Amino acid sequence: MDVARALQDGEAFLKNAQDEMERKILREDQLYFIDNQVEALDLYLADTEDLVPQSPQLGELRKKLREAKGALEKKSMEFVASQEGGEMPEEIPEAEMAEAYVEYGRQFIGLARNALKTQVKAVSQLPEWEDPLATIKSYLADSEPYVHAHPDLKKVREQLKDRKRELEKRIQDVVQAWRAADLAGGAEEDEE
Repeated sequence: MDVARALQDGEAFLKNAQDEMERKILREDQLYFIDNQVEALDLYLADTEDLVPQSPQLGELRKKLREAKGALEKKSMEFVASQEGGEMPEEIPEAEMAEAYVEYGRQFIGLARNALKTQVKAVSQLPEWEDPLATIKSYLADSEPYVHAHPDLKKVREQLKDRKRELEKRIQDVVQAWRAADLAGGAEEDEE
């Protein structure tokens, strides 16, 4: 993704998140829409982090998107707490969050390592790589604000970024091979 596309997509994501914030949650099944917005923002934030040095405008847009994501998550948690008669959880100190992200990151490195060992030859098998990739992107989006709070977090995140790029490349390769075979009237998708 280039900066121009990132800015265009980011503005659309921001509008969608703002629209979602204006909707009242009346039923639990409506949380689905918030969850979709949060997931989309996670993917966007993970995919655009490395573009920030090229564009201060993108950095500002990502900051707004991160705030919108937090507001959506808070709205969702408030609804759940009100339905369960509970209270909102206390905010965890930054140093504790950073430490937790280091530990989660190490676990996700193992998840990625296992995913990369999995042989995927057909489009129907792509969830073997896509699901761990989505988890990694969510982690990268959530952990980014805490990099300064723990010396090991940057290292863990860099390892996960490498695995993210490898999973994305492998997914792209499988899809391209499938398209080429489809255009040539070749192998069926589900042949293994």
